[in-house]
Amino acid sequence: MLHLSGGSNPRTSRVSRPLSRKFARASAAALAVPLLVVSAAACGSEDGSSSDSKGGLPSVSGQLGKKPKIEKGQGDQPDKLGVKVLKQGDGQKVQKGDAVNAHYVGQLWKGKEFDSSWKRGTPATFQIGNGKVIKAWDEALVGKKMGSRVEIVAPPGKAYGKQGQPPTIPANSTLVFVVDLKKIMPSQIDGKPVDKPQNPDLPKVSTKITKNKAPSVEMPKDKSAPDKLISEPVVEGDGKAATEKSTILANFTAKQWKTGKQLDNTWAQGGPQEFPVSQIPGWKEGLKGAKAGSRVVISVPPETFPKEQRKQFKDGVVFSVDVLDVK
Repeated sequence: MLHLSGGSNPRTSRVSRPLSRKFARASAAALAVPLLVVSAAACGSEDGSSSDSKGGLPSVSGQLGKKPKIEKGQGDQPDKLGVKVLKQGDGQKVQKGDAVNAHYVGQLWKGKEFDSSWKRGTPATFQIGNGKVIKAWDEALVGKKMGSRVEIVAPPGKAYGKQGQPPTIPANSTLVFVVDLKKIMPSQIDGKPVDKPQNPDLPKVSTKITKNKAPSVEMPKDKSAPDKLISEPVVEGDGKAATEKSTILANFTAKQWKTGKQLDNTWAQGGPQEFPVSQIPGWKEGLKGAKAGSRVVISVPPETFPKEQRKQFKDGVVFSVDVLDVK
């Protein structure tokens, strides 16, 4: 699976999001996905019952909106989920399946920091409540209000369990997070299918919008990628248009020309994530002018990739990108 970034995300695997690091340029460190994202290998066991907690959690200081300071945990690490609302917001409540934009910091029980969106410079977006992030986040954040600061103590069974998340998270680690809930993001596009035949030089991409599921991409048989980059919207929204400097919130699926091999699918990896369009080959050109709410098909020939990646993507790549939001 392609990886766009890495970090210690609450996503299930680092908590990690195998978003295409292979597609991203070397400067894409800022794309690091929180370890929070869940991967099949990173799921904890069912050990550790859930309980809201008003005491016994490490002390936290610092202003809302700025990176907090978390004290070391005292005594043996807990084996139950601890949740404390440090600052109550007055916004919309998180519901299962919501794509939540948040700043967060995570550290081990004894105080060593392993991940921080503040350090990367931008908040991260996660789908909450449907198994796309570690269990502690799913259980702790559903029902919390936007604008809140929430402390979470995640026992191994609701984090990374016996396997940990090497090299930053040892096996059987209890983790401490402080999460600032910023806003609920769109989780699916809302545009309308384009009323004209799709370009025959591109794979046929479904215009059906299904929550939490990638569109079907029908690859033409025995056909190579076009020599030039081609893109077209198959679903068109009416939101803000992307420029070459935009950062977009998106879901995407990617396949290799000729073989149709699946290279990436964010729907299966934790849901939408933010990407600077300049970081993925072909997106800066292919998504220029694309409006939020749209689904865009982009065929990227091998020559568009950096030299060190051309052998890997020698047959060319086709992306289907759902543009959820544009900054």
